[in-house]
Amino acid sequence: MSKGIGIIIVILVHSMIPMINPVTTHLSSFAIALFFILAGLTYNGEKHRNNLRRFMSSRARQFMIPYFALYIIIMLIFLPLSSNVDTYLTPDQLLFWFLYGAGPPNQSTHLWFLPVLYFGLVLFVLIDRVVYRAPLESRLSLVILLPVLAIAIRDWFTPILVPWHLSSILLATTFCIIGNEMRRWRGLRSWRSESTVRDIAIFCIALVVLLVVSEMNGFVDLAVDRYGINAWLYMVTGTVGTILVFSLSSLLERSRRAVRAILTLGENSQTIYEIHPIFFYLVPSALFLVGWTNTDIGAAFNLFWPVRLILGLLLSLPFAIYLVPRSRALRLIFTGKSE
Repeated sequence: MSKGIGIIIVILVHSMIPMINPVTTHLSSFAIALFFILAGLTYNGEKHRNNLRRFMSSRARQFMIPYFALYIIIMLIFLPLSSNVDTYLTPDQLLFWFLYGAGPPNQSTHLWFLPVLYFGLVLFVLIDRVVYRAPLESRLSLVILLPVLAIAIRDWFTPILVPWHLSSILLATTFCIIGNEMRRWRGLRSWRSESTVRDIAIFCIALVVLLVVSEMNGFVDLAVDRYGINAWLYMVTGTVGTILVFSLSSLLERSRRAVRAILTLGENSQTIYEIHPIFFYLVPSALFLVGWTNTDIGAAFNLFWPVRLILGLLLSLPFAIYLVPRSRALRLIFTGKSE
């Protein structure tokens, strides 16, 4: 359910970008961190710790096959278009940023998330192999040290983007550690308690903390190495925002209809994430067909974010549910699995 809520938030933020307003500022403060924390929360160390090669191989198929497949498809689409349409990147520029592993500045594709999640998770499981029996203080010290290293790497490359998002990978690993500590604390149990009043109180407290701290930190965009004012404030908003989503999930468990809908989104969140920006292009295409000029479309871009949000959700979900499972090629491209 948390994945389902998370993917709705991600599509909402993507539908509004490049607008930076209170909505995108507060939601960007935890939307991506939620998935990193969930990766650490659901990691079963007892099962995988003694066979990390198999674990890393399965996650490589899940995340890196879609990353390379979709990026190559994008380059192949840009190649014929570049001679007839004013694309924002030429094929050779797209190839350069593909090899560089980050960028272009302020125009990075959403696919950056897949390798950052994969390599962040790989680094986490390697660290966990060493420190899983260490005292809590030693494990939590990494939550301080890894962001320090991330900031140092980011500052060293500034104003150039960090190749292959190495600094963001360190932050992803940090959130994985936080998620795994949550697992140690309370396992995978629902965050719902026996008291609805208590659940609502936790939700409200988390919401207030998130609004205050995310306002202090500002807009976050890991795709361009932007962590807000302070990476540790991002650690706070990412963690508190995740707790907020967990609390909301627990409250929604009381509604069977909401559970079914959100679980379906969560179960297909990776495919939905990978495909949803494609449907955003239906908006300018439709406007162009009815006579709007490129200038008119650009000037009205911010007004059509609700349409992009609706299209992103309503078209991505049936694509993930009905089309991908029926095609071996699509399963391989979007999930890394051919069976």
